[in-house]
Amino acid sequence: MNPRRFPRPPLMRPASLAVAMACVVVCVPVAGQTWPTRAIKIIAPFPPGGFTDVVTRQVAARLSVELGQPVIVENRPGAGTNIGTEAVVQSAPDGYTLLMGTSSLAINPTLYKKISYNVERDLKPVGIFATTGYTLLANNDLPVKNVGEVIALAKSKPDTLAYGSSGNGAVNHLAGALFTSMTDTRMQHVPYKGSQAAITDLIGGQIQLFWASNLEAMPMLKAGRVKALGVTTAAAVPALPSIPAIGTTVKNYEVVYWMGLFAPSKTSSVVLDRLASALRSASTSPEMQKSLAEAGAQAQFRTPEASTTLLRREIESWGETVRSAGAKVD
Repeated sequence: MNPRRFPRPPLMRPASLAVAMACVVVCVPVAGQTWPTRAIKIIAPFPPGGFTDVVTRQVAARLSVELGQPVIVENRPGAGTNIGTEAVVQSAPDGYTLLMGTSSLAINPTLYKKISYNVERDLKPVGIFATTGYTLLANNDLPVKNVGEVIALAKSKPDTLAYGSSGNGAVNHLAGALFTSMTDTRMQHVPYKGSQAAITDLIGGQIQLFWASNLEAMPMLKAGRVKALGVTTAAAVPALPSIPAIGTTVKNYEVVYWMGLFAPSKTSSVVLDRLASALRSASTSPEMQKSLAEAGAQAQFRTPEASTTLLRREIESWGETVRSAGAKVD
């Protein structure tokens, strides 16, 4: 019996083979080459108008130029940034929905008993790109001229001075809690729904102290509506050169607020690399550096790896401060 023979397929001519191979190369899309093809959304988990919102919109405009697509900002405030953060965690990991994350990402795991996400598991840093501090403001009628006199007054009259914050567990609340802990003083904490309400009461004398963002502090100081006692950064701020660091009086006292872009954790490394490169270029551009400096902030880009390290360190350090302050939000 003759073995069964299968017909031999015709040989492909060299020219046809070249065309076919070219099709394989051209027709298979590569994420890094095609992304982005549409608008990108940055969810800002805080109200419009404040320092963080202003910086977010400036970065979005620069990213749009770098990526060649519109970059829009959507404010989703509430629950201490948890509402906006949850929206990003639950979004498709395609690089088209990003989070403007802040120091709250490091605070919330300890501050809230229950949150629906795990920061380190569910989010990946694109890059932390800006840092700023706070300015300790006092009502004009408070009989103090510097941080040392605040400490002396607080010790002579425990629980008499009141400091406001933009909310229980907000960075400026914890800045005050850290201050009282490190100086062994007792002051009342008065939480507000946002910084503007606290500033109104500071000017009116209902509270005596408030840790304001540098951007919020500058116009009030220029108008003479309040007085400044110190800044929370390790050194004086170029935009506020005459105001000393609180750390010159309270050794090792430092509170830094950072901002960075984050993506859902399953976002591809190719897209993350593209985003990180664009964010580095955007945030370190001369225009952005100038804008941040004028707001009392500093452009300081950290790679995704360096941002991850910072986030882990901040979760630990802020956790200690939250526990020490006894701050909790149910």
